[in-house]
Amino acid sequence: MTLAQELGITRDQAEALIGRAFDLVDASDLDGAAELFTGLLMLNPGDAAVHAALGAVLHQQGKLQAAEQAYDEALRLDEAALLARVNRGDLRLRRGDQSGRVDLEFAAARASPVQERAKVLLRFYAP
Repeated sequence: MTLAQELGITRDQAEALIGRAFDLVDASDLDGAAELFTGLLMLNPGDAAVHAALGAVLHQQGKLQAAEQAYDEALRLDEAALLARVNRGDLRLRRGDQSGRVDLEFAAARASPVQERAKVLLRFYAP
């Protein structure tokens, strides 16, 4: 049982909180978004999409080690978390770690909203 279930938070309430976190990202309040995503993970630590979203916020803040950990956790929970794959691949390749190419190739081979970004990054990091 998740903390959200124990506290009696409905799925709609949880989704509203996730929407609020993305609103904070859109408003460039990355600290607020990171805090809200972190709180959401306390309520439901098994949500791969929220781990990926937290990773993206941490990535934007330049907290690269924490971002990679969030991406890793998202992928541990759901190996097909394509946003986490694309962002982790980009993060790794930026620092010269060629293992990031595997993540981008995985994402580029799957139809999704982030497929084109994965393809663009693969071309950008091509040897």
